[in-house]
Amino acid sequence: MFSWNIIGILIWVAIILYLVFIVQNIRQRRIKMIIKQHKRFSWPNMALNIVEIVVLLLAAGWMFNQTFMDNPDLEDANRITSSVKYEPLIMRTGAGNSSYVTIDSAKKRYGSQIYTFYRDGSKVTIGSDYASIAYGNTALDVNAEKIPYVKKELAKMDKKYQRAYVAIYTAKYKRNWQNGIGMHAGHLATRYYLIRVPDSSFIKQEK
Repeated sequence: MFSWNIIGILIWVAIILYLVFIVQNIRQRRIKMIIKQHKRFSWPNMALNIVEIVVLLLAAGWMFNQTFMDNPDLEDANRITSSVKYEPLIMRTGAGNSSYVTIDSAKKRYGSQIYTFYRDGSKVTIGSDYASIAYGNTALDVNAEKIPYVKKELAKMDKKYQRAYVAIYTAKYKRNWQNGIGMHAGHLATRYYLIRVPDSSFIKQEK
């Protein structure tokens, strides 16, 4: 089966081959200049060297951005396909108050939070970069605004699950030439967990 990601691979190969060409070309022109012109430096030769190197840097920089720094618009239907799965949360009981989700916060300069919750008998632990908690009358947390959740659908799930569920958003790159350039075609773009609880009393803070 053909993979559009071959496009990105071929472009990287072309850039590497161009690098080899530049090294050989600069070396050959310098040797020729020394032998025929008895010079070790000339402005035309230097200008050509600069042009070749600039082209290489631009091409490599552009491909690096496409491959490693790609940040697609999640609402771009030409590049992204997405889905949202809703699953009820399972309440955990024990010492202290019962809770749907536990938060473990790192007390550091660059702190982070780890959320732990249970769904369908399985334990899920996820960092705050890819999850957030919404409680009370608001079904969508401020941090989750970056994800294109449908508010009307969240309102329906509020009624169905009594405000105790997780909305798992999954976005994948479409299999097309646009995503193939960065070698992302068919791969996961992002996955986000919106954890919905009735109110803050159902959130347990780890000490």
